[in-house]
Amino acid sequence: MKIGIDASLVVGEKAGVGWCTANLIEALARVDHHNQYRLYPFFYHIFDPRFKELKAPADNFSVRFKALPEAWIRHLWFESGIPRHRLLGKVDVLHSTTFCCPPVHSGKLVVTIYDVSFVNYPECHTEANRVHCLTGTLESAMQADRIIAISQNTKKDLVEYFNVGDDRIAVIPLAAREEFHPRPMEEVKAFVAKRWGLDRPYLLSVGTVEPRKNLRHLIRVYCDLPEELRNQYPLVIAGGGGWLSSDIYQWILTMGAESSIQFLGYVPTDLDWLYCGAACFVYPSLYEGFGMPPLEAMASGVPVITSNTSSLPEVVGDAALLIDPLSEEDLRSAIIKVVSDPTLRQTMSKKGLERAKKFSWEQIARDTLKVYEEC
Repeated sequence: MKIGIDASLVVGEKAGVGWCTANLIEALARVDHHNQYRLYPFFYHIFDPRFKELKAPADNFSVRFKALPEAWIRHLWFESGIPRHRLLGKVDVLHSTTFCCPPVHSGKLVVTIYDVSFVNYPECHTEANRVHCLTGTLESAMQADRIIAISQNTKKDLVEYFNVGDDRIAVIPLAAREEFHPRPMEEVKAFVAKRWGLDRPYLLSVGTVEPRKNLRHLIRVYCDLPEELRNQYPLVIAGGGGWLSSDIYQWILTMGAESSIQFLGYVPTDLDWLYCGAACFVYPSLYEGFGMPPLEAMASGVPVITSNTSSLPEVVGDAALLIDPLSEEDLRSAIIKVVSDPTLRQTMSKKGLERAKKFSWEQIARDTLKVYEEC
C-alpha cells in the first residue's frame, strides 16, 4: 500500500500539529517496514519556504520533489497551472494532517481533526484561521473516508456540531516524546541556570501564546499571589507568538510584575530540561483537543495544574489538580496548595509519571496504520 502524508507543518518552527505529525511519521517508520510512504513537505494551501528541511526517516519513506531544484518546485506549485493533486501523485491512502480536505485527491482520504475550538471559542481565533478550520472540518465531515480525532471530547464535538457518523471516527490519543522524562535535579539546576538564567524553582506554562491558552488569567492570578511566593517562584512562559497575542507583553507591564515573569518565546530545543526544572506546571487553557503540554509535564515528573474542561481530564486522569479555568480563586488556591506542600508534589509527580506511561507513539502508529488498512 502507498500512503501519502501531509507533512507541511513538520518543517520550520513546529507547534502542536507540526510536532504531532513529526512524531507520527517517526513512529510509523519504527513499526511499519512494509508499506510505502510519501511525505509532502507542502500541501495545497500550506507552503513553508523551509520545505527542503523535511527528511525521510526510513528506506520505505520518500519526500515528494526531494530531488528537484527549489526554483523548479516553486514554478510547478505556483505557476505551472498543473492541478496540485496531480503534482502530489497517486497514492492508495492520503492522510491530511492540517485541517485541509483536498477537493480532488487520489486514493482514500483520512483527515485528522484536533479540536473544534473555532466553533466553541471563535473569539480566540483570527477570522482567517477560523474560516480555514471551519471549511476544512465541514468538507472533511462530508468527504473524508475516515476521520481521526485525538480525544473522545473532539469526537463528541464532531458528532454534535458536524453530524459525523460515529463509525467514521477513530479516536487515537497522542503521547509525549521519549525525551520527556525525569532527570537528576542537580544537573537540571545547572542546565536551566546556564541556558535561561533560571536560578530557582519556577512555575511553568508552555504553549503558543494565544487567547485560548488563557494566559492573561494566569498572569492576573500570579500577580495576586503573595509577594514572598512570587519572589520564590517566578513564572516562566514558553511558546511562540500566536494570533491575537501581540499586545500581551505590553499588558504585563501594566500589571507591575514584569520582574518575576519571564517569556522565553519559542523553545526549539531543550524543552525537556525546562519542564524538569519546574516546581509546578500550570495550564489553565479554556479548551483543548488533547492537551500535550500537561502530558509532557507529567512524563517529566512535574506536578500539573490544569483545567477541568474539554479533553484535559481525559489526558491527566486523577494525576493532576483540576481547576475551573474561569475561576481566579480556583487557580490561586491550587498554585498555593502545590508549591506549599512537598509531600503533595511528590505524590503528584509519581501519579503523573504512571499516567504518562499509558500513552505511546508506537501504539498511536499501529492504530493509525489500522485506520489506513480499513479504508
